[in-house]
Amino acid sequence: MIVAVECSFAVPGKMLRTVTLLLFLLLVSTFCLPALSRACPDISASDASQRMVTLGNAIRYHNRLYYEKAQPVISDAEYDRLFAALVRLEECFPALVAADSPTKRVGGVAGVGSRKVPHERPMLSLSSTGGPEAVAALLKRIAAFGEVSLLVQPKVDGLPVELIYDAGRLVSASTRGDGSFGEEVTERVREIRGIPHILSGTYPDRVVVRGEVYANLPLLQNHRVVTAAEKYATPRHLAAGVLQAQKPDPAALAALRLFPFGLVTGASVGGGLRSDRAALQLLSEWGFPVVFEQIHTVRTFAEVRAVYLAYLANRDQQPFAMDGIVVKVDDLSLRQQLGEGGRAPFWAAAWKFPPESALTQVRDVRWMVGRTGRRTPIAELVPVRLAGVQVSRVSLQNAAEVARLNIAAGDQVVVALVGDVIPQILEVVGRADRNPDAGAATTQIPEAALDACLHDSPVCRNQFLARVAYFVSKSGLDIAGLGKKRLQKLVEAGLVVDLPSLFLLKAEQVATLPGFGTERARRLTVAIRAAGHLDSFRFVAALGIPGVGPKTVPRLARQFASLDALLVAGQERLTALSAADSRAANTIRSFFNSPGGQELLVKFREQGLLRTATPLQSR
Repeated sequence: MIVAVECSFAVPGKMLRTVTLLLFLLLVSTFCLPALSRACPDISASDASQRMVTLGNAIRYHNRLYYEKAQPVISDAEYDRLFAALVRLEECFPALVAADSPTKRVGGVAGVGSRKVPHERPMLSLSSTGGPEAVAALLKRIAAFGEVSLLVQPKVDGLPVELIYDAGRLVSASTRGDGSFGEEVTERVREIRGIPHILSGTYPDRVVVRGEVYANLPLLQNHRVVTAAEKYATPRHLAAGVLQAQKPDPAALAALRLFPFGLVTGASVGGGLRSDRAALQLLSEWGFPVVFEQIHTVRTFAEVRAVYLAYLANRDQQPFAMDGIVVKVDDLSLRQQLGEGGRAPFWAAAWKFPPESALTQVRDVRWMVGRTGRRTPIAELVPVRLAGVQVSRVSLQNAAEVARLNIAAGDQVVVALVGDVIPQILEVVGRADRNPDAGAATTQIPEAALDACLHDSPVCRNQFLARVAYFVSKSGLDIAGLGKKRLQKLVEAGLVVDLPSLFLLKAEQVATLPGFGTERARRLTVAIRAAGHLDSFRFVAALGIPGVGPKTVPRLARQFASLDALLVAGQERLTALSAADSRAANTIRSFFNSPGGQELLVKFREQGLLRTATPLQSR
């Protein structure tokens, strides 16, 4: 995470316990993040001021954990949402912006007890909400200057440092700190391989270089380094923690490297430099580890996007952790014209990767049938790893999402973990050669009958099992001792062929199956018989009819004396219900008017399993 802001936060008492902290974060996330739309939130100035104070304190607190302690408790994406929420409020209520707002400052404070070192020039950051919009805004700013060359480099996730050389010798190294002063780390930096102690070639009297100290990922595979790194949340925090530690682990220190990204030019150097690329070339000649294959010259948004996608697809192949790309104006004189803000330069932008994202290919798009007959579109993917988990299948939710993505087999897609948990396809970035109508075919929802798979059959086995499992679960009849594995044995043995056949089971039949035995079979059949003689609305709830939720059925039970009363009610009675209850009532009627629903109801009545009058009470 490149963004840094001032790090101070008043924590009540001596220590904020973990549980209290998590509750605090939950409250902030729930109540303090306005919608990030372009429209300003519809709140009073007083409410806005209170939110801004709360968000500012939260951001300072997280900066303190992130920059000073290298012990974050929230993800970069969660931090970015906090920061973006504060930025949006400040845009909407400029008169309320605090002078010490974290949006006006960069970095954390210099380490407590460490020597503070002033920077040659303010050491700025990039916007925490970097994305395609930030790149588009940069291109818009430079449009008036004609065709402008841009440099694109990896956005390395490490610790920014400033190195100062006098007469070619390294005399000072410091972290970014608050952007004006940083923590002095000279002796530790001298131990990082690849950072020259003495410059090569011809150089001016004073040279100031900036770069990112990062943990070399291939070296982290070393067992000793892995052991040393276990206490750090990410490679970035390993780099920060080791560099700022009083007594760093030698194995972890040996894994640190430098990614040089800028030359702060003095008068003797600036006169001869015209571009950032020339400055990077000069750094290479002086002995810095500049990798020119990671420097890309572009001019258009499409070219920037191509580089972005290439790094997104190959981020696991890089020797460093990276969370996006940096786009910079190459011309140094144009940079001076564009200027800088209090936090970030106006001549650069970041395009960050989605949290825990990867590029992969769609193998197939198909429809999965659930227990209720509902069809859900599923994308089968070439497996990728996200946050240590292999992802090979992603739900596309519904036909509208399939149509929005216009997705088909062979497409290249960006898949990410939403909320750090659920895989989701964010966009299609490359389309396979296909018939123009191929994508449209996948948006057609297969006909889903309400009474689908109420009987066991070879083509319905999995869905039928799911239906029966729900029927006997806590959401249904709550029959103890009848889990899905035991149900499967009963179905495969032909003892359960539909829902009514459950209540015809005999203990001696069940006892012959593996894993049951005489006593277990007896207890199971007793439990099943005890669940019989159902209230008719409990029966409806246990069926799990699509569109009829567990909270809706009790409300209908209070409106109608029995299921029969609902089934014969006139349309005017149904329209008098709430919209949700009316829809559910009509769905129930449709279910029991279907052939499968009618047969089911008849069998339950013939077996004496249904009561007719008492309304269902909420449990």
